[in-house]
Amino acid sequence: MATPEIKSVGKAFALLDCLAAEDDCVSLPSMAKRCGLSVATAHRLLATLEALGAVVHTGPGEYAIGLRMLELTRRSSFETLLASATMPILSRITRTTGSTAHVAVLDAERMVTYIARSANRANRIPTTPGNKLEAYCSGLGKVLLADLPACDRDTYLADGPFPPLTARTIVPPEALDRELTAIRDRRFAIDDCEMFDNLRCVAVPILHPDGRVVAALSASQDNTEMSRVQMRDLAAPLTGPAGAISSKLFRDGSASSAAH
Repeated sequence: MATPEIKSVGKAFALLDCLAAEDDCVSLPSMAKRCGLSVATAHRLLATLEALGAVVHTGPGEYAIGLRMLELTRRSSFETLLASATMPILSRITRTTGSTAHVAVLDAERMVTYIARSANRANRIPTTPGNKLEAYCSGLGKVLLADLPACDRDTYLADGPFPPLTARTIVPPEALDRELTAIRDRRFAIDDCEMFDNLRCVAVPILHPDGRVVAALSASQDNTEMSRVQMRDLAAPLTGPAGAISSKLFRDGSASSAAH
């Protein structure tokens, strides 16, 4: 039997969401209406949140997010949360497939930043959390690049042709553009020895509830252990773990500014 929810906690978070969505202070009647609460219930909840420092009473019937909430959010980041939510799932992928599993995001410079990794002892892929690598030549990077708005993708492609890391690296911008369009349609990417001569990888997106790609999940193996057919066949089984990560991050389906 599922653990019953404490409804008052959900109502309090609804009020916090309402406050966080506004730049200015929000009035009590307005918040109560938006959250489907009576003014009296909203007032009691806000009084409790104010006592905890989570909200500030800024004027007659008006409130704003409090310093306690700001301090709590400064102690974490989307990347930290992503790493914590991901590790058990990555470990499961490694146990069941023998692959090295990664989760990564795209940084402001359009580099792939590795957030979490799980590998067995026999697998010596030279990646560690915190590493930054080029996006155009990896499965993770291509999944993330494929979701860029058209203008941002054009800006990225304008830096090509790209340096070949192996004989199989996609170098011409036109070819990479076609590859990214195909990846966006099929929802997975492959790295067929494009970054390292002996490494194959398949990657799938981790989605925000609104459909944005906020991170990518991959499974990699030596090319002697993973054939091209096996690499493509692994894409579908990875979508379940990617969905599980998304569900952990966005349990209520609400937007998260940290993932933008």
